[in-house]
Amino acid sequence: MLLTLVGVLGIALFAHDVNAEIGLSQSNASAFAERAAQRHEGFLAAAVAFESSNRREGVHAYAGRPRVPRAGGPRPPEIGPPPGPPRAGPIPPMDVAVIDGSVRYGPGLRARFEGSRLGYAIATLFGVRVPPPQPFLDGVIAFGPDAALFQNIVFAVFGAILLAAIAVGTLAYLIGRYITHQAIQPLVDVTEALQRFAARDFRTQAIALAGKSDFDVLAHAYNAASEQVSAAFAEREAAEAQMRQFVADAGHELRTPLTIVLGYIDLLRRRASATDERSKFIFSSIAAEGRRMRTLVDNLVLLARLEGDEARLVEPFDVTALIGEIVDVRRGLAPAVAFVVTTPVAAQAIAERHDVYEALANIIDNAIKYAPGSPIVITTSVPRDGSVEIAIADEGPGIAPQDREAVFERFFRGAGRGEVEGSGLGLAIAKRAIERAGGTLRLDTAVERGTRFVIALRAERAQAVSDETPSLRPVSTISRMRG
Repeated sequence: MLLTLVGVLGIALFAHDVNAEIGLSQSNASAFAERAAQRHEGFLAAAVAFESSNRREGVHAYAGRPRVPRAGGPRPPEIGPPPGPPRAGPIPPMDVAVIDGSVRYGPGLRARFEGSRLGYAIATLFGVRVPPPQPFLDGVIAFGPDAALFQNIVFAVFGAILLAAIAVGTLAYLIGRYITHQAIQPLVDVTEALQRFAARDFRTQAIALAGKSDFDVLAHAYNAASEQVSAAFAEREAAEAQMRQFVADAGHELRTPLTIVLGYIDLLRRRASATDERSKFIFSSIAAEGRRMRTLVDNLVLLARLEGDEARLVEPFDVTALIGEIVDVRRGLAPAVAFVVTTPVAAQAIAERHDVYEALANIIDNAIKYAPGSPIVITTSVPRDGSVEIAIADEGPGIAPQDREAVFERFFRGAGRGEVEGSGLGLAIAKRAIERAGGTLRLDTAVERGTRFVIALRAERAQAVSDETPSLRPVSTISRMRG
């Protein structure tokens, strides 16, 4: 705005000088015409001499002589000031004209200044006065603004203003961006840190304080809160580690006395009288509860081991062979259950084999317990991401929708468990084992009947079996219900 004001003021001052120069040129033209008349100089020579010696910046001069009519024609008009400036109203046709010292000949020349219409408009806008033509010997002479010069000046001024505005605007943008960046950087850092927290990244990453912004208080508060959260997580991890160690130690300590107690109970039950049904019932109940307690202790010890951080062997293993091994054992334990195993892919999973074994065994055992009489279908597939998936499905009563969210929690047993015994640790053990193996375990909620769990593992080699490779034929095993 300041540059624009200065530019407009400069153009206005230049227009004022042009008006003064035009007035001075008129006075000089009158004096020059009187001297030329005394010396009996001709119009053409006098006009050329005057315009050549009276060159003024920003002033345009035009001199002309009326055309001489033919014999018998109308008389030439009286030379006098025409009504208005040369552009507004033409003077009589000329046969010779002098424009800024340049002579032009030809019939019908008109007293018109050369130049840009835009320049004349700008000059008029800034108050340049265009006087009417005045007598000069036997012709007329007129003065006006140099339209081209006015146009060039205005374009140059506003071009400079535009360039300066762009430069100033760019500089202001950069300075403002820098200042704003310095001012809100603590807020940006806090936002990024909170986003990491939302992504469950609870590592301590203190935000540097530069002392240049009012948001430093927020960054300081975040640093303090982050330290408290980290300390709380460290305490929780320490407590969980102690709890896992306690469970493991307690489990190991309880196994021996439980085994001894169960052995004595079995001995007492054998020595009980064959006719003492009450004693036999009591000993059988005690033995069943003891076995249940031993299973619970074994599961707690296993879960504590799975949640530990000890190093484990991770190497590729054949998924089909692992499934076959687990199913063969369960056929012997549950001969009435029909197993349908279909492995149309040859896959080498990358995981700790024992962890995957525990997970598959627990899921299959759950299916045997909670879906009695239902066939258990085990299939493998290769998704597009190159991993291998193992699906275990049954046609039992399924899991209620309200229980699906908590199905992998410890000691959780759904409302539809009925009278089936269990500790509620099987699926928790399976999920933790698969996570330790670097895979995922999920409940397929899209099935309409029964229950279907899907295990996804990283695969070193996984491909569909083709008919051209006999050694990699799909395995399909069906064990029908016996008895």
